[in-house]
Amino acid sequence: MRTAILALGSVLMSDDGVGPTLLAWLEAHWELPPEVERFDLGTPGPELADWLSGREAVIFLDAARLSGAPPGEVRLFSRRELATLPRGPHLSPHDPGLGEALLKADFAGDGPREAAMVGIVPARIGLGTELSASVAAALPAAAAAVVAELARLGHAAHPRERPEPLRAFWTAGGEE
Repeated sequence: MRTAILALGSVLMSDDGVGPTLLAWLEAHWELPPEVERFDLGTPGPELADWLSGREAVIFLDAARLSGAPPGEVRLFSRRELATLPRGPHLSPHDPGLGEALLKADFAGDGPREAAMVGIVPARIGLGTELSASVAAALPAAAAAVVAELARLGHAAHPRERPEPLRAFWTAGGEE
């Protein structure tokens, strides 16, 4: 199954960068299957649909702005939920338009059959490269949700015996 993990968000906007940070955390703590492609897309615009073409499954990693939900809450969104997100003009590059991207890829005839998003509710979105404490504390639970979704798709991931250094150039002590 052609599967990809697509990290979304700006690492320069604190908790909005949770997608790329979660991907780096996953790679440091888990041996991910080599057949699962992984990409940090930053803040994609209309070209997000192009990343979906030809894939059978995608797992998005992103901040999830949920009204009334506490910061740091981890939520798994199904393809159906993603497809029903409100559509309309996007006033910010930090709103990737997942519903529109899925619809566009489906309309082109080569969208993913399976799609999900692992989201973490942000505490703050503003200039800065550090995650808030509540979002940083949610990384292990969010990673477990990604690993469970990979398993559901038929891909086995295994915890690393010794975590590797976090390869996130935007964090203190991160490596490029």
